[in-house]
Amino acid sequence: MSIVLLDAKLLATESTPWEKWYELMVDFREKNGCCLVPYFYMTEDGYDLYRWVLKQRYDWTFGEISDERIRLLDELNFIWEQQDHAWEKGIAALMRYKAEYGDCVVDKEYKVRDFYKPEEIEFYELGEWVAAQRIFDGNFPREKYQRLKDLGFVWSLREYNWLRAYEALKEYKEANGDCSVPTEFMTEDGMELGLWVQEQRVNLHYKYLTEERMVKLDELGFAWAMADDSSPVVFVDRRKKGGEPKRA
Repeated sequence: MSIVLLDAKLLATESTPWEKWYELMVDFREKNGCCLVPYFYMTEDGYDLYRWVLKQRYDWTFGEISDERIRLLDELNFIWEQQDHAWEKGIAALMRYKAEYGDCVVDKEYKVRDFYKPEEIEFYELGEWVAAQRIFDGNFPREKYQRLKDLGFVWSLREYNWLRAYEALKEYKEANGDCSVPTEFMTEDGMELGLWVQEQRVNLHYKYLTEERMVKLDELGFAWAMADDSSPVVFVDRRKKGGEPKRA
């Protein structure tokens, strides 16, 4: 496609009021959770939203868009500079995932129909993309890191799962009055809370449990050993230096 033809298509978007285009952009974001409009995307009513998005970026680059319009588009988290399409595609898919499931905890094998190739039966490996972001933790440009943080990205699955189990233990205590969770107990969403509690005791015994986590559990009234345990847990109170191991 020639530059002249491309420019003509961009200019053609001006025949429709800007406010109408903005409404279409708002509708797109509400449905898809982002403003990353696919290549050559047309609305159901036949509006060339992709070209309009290009026109906004062009006008922004050359200072030909008003501050008010910039403000309105910024409120939608409009993408002004699309330098890394592959990354933008990934975070757009993650935003749609969170809108549907409420979190950013994506299984590594998770795939989703490729939103940007609706005419083809292709799947986007969102789980692989999410896993790759964790590998680069700490090496992101500030803007990308902030966008992931604002979305509620989970950098450490171990930390996330521990805190999730800890919150489940708090709910158990509120319902039962103690932290003496039976080994076979499972939460309504399938978490094996009884086994997790047992794991915390073992981790303390082998000094795998951090002091921060030990204190949090202590403050909750954690049951470090049960009276009917077949093999009582031996542990060292690491808040005190020296002394003999304690048997609970």
